[in-house]
Amino acid sequence: MNSSKSSYSDSHILKLVTAALDATRGQYGAYTFRVAPLRMERDRLLQEMLKGELVNLSAQVTSREWENKLTPVRIPVDKGISSYRISLIDGRNQDLFSAARTLEQLKSLTLGAGRQWSLNATYKQAGFHVVEGSTTAGLHSMLAAGRFQHFPRAIDEAVYEQAAYAPAFPSLSVERSFALYIPSPRYFFVGGGQQRRLAQRLQAGMQILIADGRFDQLFHEFYDGMIEQTGLRKRRIFRIDNPQLSPQTPLSNKAYWYEAR
Repeated sequence: MNSSKSSYSDSHILKLVTAALDATRGQYGAYTFRVAPLRMERDRLLQEMLKGELVNLSAQVTSREWENKLTPVRIPVDKGISSYRISLIDGRNQDLFSAARTLEQLKSLTLGAGRQWSLNATYKQAGFHVVEGSTTAGLHSMLAAGRFQHFPRAIDEAVYEQAAYAPAFPSLSVERSFALYIPSPRYFFVGGGQQRRLAQRLQAGMQILIADGRFDQLFHEFYDGMIEQTGLRKRRIFRIDNPQLSPQTPLSNKAYWYEAR
C-alpha cells in the first residue's frame, strides 16, 4: 500500500484498512499487509498501481482516469472530509479573504493547484483563476513568492503543511473565514493481480465497519480534533459542483458522508 502525504491521514487510513481486512478474515482468510515506502506524484503512482508489483493498494481522491483504469471501492474512506478545502495563505492577506462574501468575489483571487491533481479541472470549470505547479513543495514556494494568493488543501493537509513550511515562510497561515465544498471522495483503489477479490474484500469489510459503528468511530477519533482546530463548522462554506465525478459516485448515501454544521 502507498500512503498519502499527511502522516495524520496515513494513520487513519492504515487503521481503516487493517480493520476492514480483519473484519473479513473469516470469509476471506489471512492476509499480508505492507506499507510501501514510496513517495511519488500521482501519474507515476497510477503506473505503479497498474503493474501491481511495488504497490497494489492506495487511498486517493478519485478521478475518472483512476476509476477507469483501476478497481475503486466506492466508499469515501474519510467520509468525504477531503471534499472540504481550506486555504493556506500569506497571513498578511487575511482581510482579502474575510471580505470575500460571495463565490464570485472569491474567484477574483488566484488559486494554486497541482497540474496532475483531480480537482485542478474542477477549479477551472468553476471559473477560478488557477496557477499550476508540479509538486506540493513547488506550490508552497510559489505561494511564498506571491505567484498566487491561496492554496486550497484538505483540512489535515492544511494544518500539517502550515507547520512544515512556516519555518521557511513565517507568515504562512491557515485562512480563517471560508471553506470550499467540492464533492471529491477519497477511495481505496486496487491494482495488479487479484484486484477484484481484494476490492470485494475491502468493500465487504467497510460495510461491516459501517454497520457496527466502527467506521464512524474511527473517523471521529482522527478528525474531530482537526475539525475543531480549523473551525470548519463556523466557516462560510461555498459549494461547487464537481462535473468530474463518475455517475457511480454514492452521493445519496448519507452514511458515507460527513456534513459540517
